[in-house]
Amino acid sequence: MRFTRLFVLFFCLVVSPLAGAVVAGGMVAVDRQWPASDVGYLDMEFGVTVVQEPGRNGFTYWADQFWFKGGDGGYIGLQQRDANKKALNFSIWQATGWVAEKGANCAFFDHENSGVQCWIDYGWKQGTTYKIRVTAEDLGHWAAYITDTASGATRKVATIQVPQTWGGIYATSSFVEDYAQGADERDSCDAVPPTSAIFHLPKAENGSVLPLSSSTRTYGVCAAIARASCTVGQDCIGSANVYGNLGTPRTLRNLATGYCLDTSTSDGRAGLWTCTGSGNQLVERDDDFRMLMHAQNQCLQADPDGSVVRVADCVDSSQQRWIPVPGSGEVYNVGTGKCLEPASSTKGADVRMRACDAKRLQRWRMTP
Repeated sequence: MRFTRLFVLFFCLVVSPLAGAVVAGGMVAVDRQWPASDVGYLDMEFGVTVVQEPGRNGFTYWADQFWFKGGDGGYIGLQQRDANKKALNFSIWQATGWVAEKGANCAFFDHENSGVQCWIDYGWKQGTTYKIRVTAEDLGHWAAYITDTASGATRKVATIQVPQTWGGIYATSSFVEDYAQGADERDSCDAVPPTSAIFHLPKAENGSVLPLSSSTRTYGVCAAIARASCTVGQDCIGSANVYGNLGTPRTLRNLATGYCLDTSTSDGRAGLWTCTGSGNQLVERDDDFRMLMHAQNQCLQADPDGSVVRVADCVDSSQQRWIPVPGSGEVYNVGTGKCLEPASSTKGADVRMRACDAKRLQRWRMTP
């Protein structure tokens, strides 16, 4: 985040009339390192999946930030606003004008420096991956598009005009921010609504250029409630108030069957069994969103097609990254984009990955 955002956050904390309330602000950042380019990149695609939305009055922003050669920067991403409103927001600092598409709202802004902001009402869905593209369609004209990968529908948001002396994009980062302020401020960091999202591997120049590396950090007033991690494939997870139970071995109980996830089979496949609390059932979650099975000292991993879940040596693959969804009890796998589910409700049934539907077979609870 740029300095002005941090200054606004500090100011709100100092003058807030609500005793004990906080402006959580930014909590997770994902920094990308790109190959050097003399002129910058003229096309950038970001991907984001909100795995756990914060719900009503979420006031949360999952955004990708970018900077121009010889110019300023901007950001674009999904928002959860007041009531149940959802939106996509696109802003560039020091911008000079805009061309709004149908349904878009654009205006100059003068907070956090000055520039142009365009936004649309956009009913994005939890668990769906969205591809967001920022591209130079003419000299000094940067357009934004969003594609729903589930339906394939693409929508153009707006074109924002910048000085023609600016070059292309040379640096990017992502962030998770709770922007509730004033009367909507949270009572404490623990009151920030649980949320988690995946910032997928971004691509430049129509997918021909990838970042060299990605790293995460937590920061700000509510950094203690945030978790962040990147996989070897540069899919990066950011969450707030969803994790819990770190360092505490527990069993993973399926609420529909009453059985627990068990890895006692000879080939390490995971299945359902009577809950005993044995080492084959003890799961410990770590800061990298992996689930360590104590008996084998290995991590739970989904096969790429989701047909099998088994234990394997702990690595940084997306197939070993699991995100709990507190609101539904689902356990989401980053590599497959699906949720953990038994093949049937019978004792001994294998577990597998299926499209997330929040039905009872997909509901799990860490116990005790």
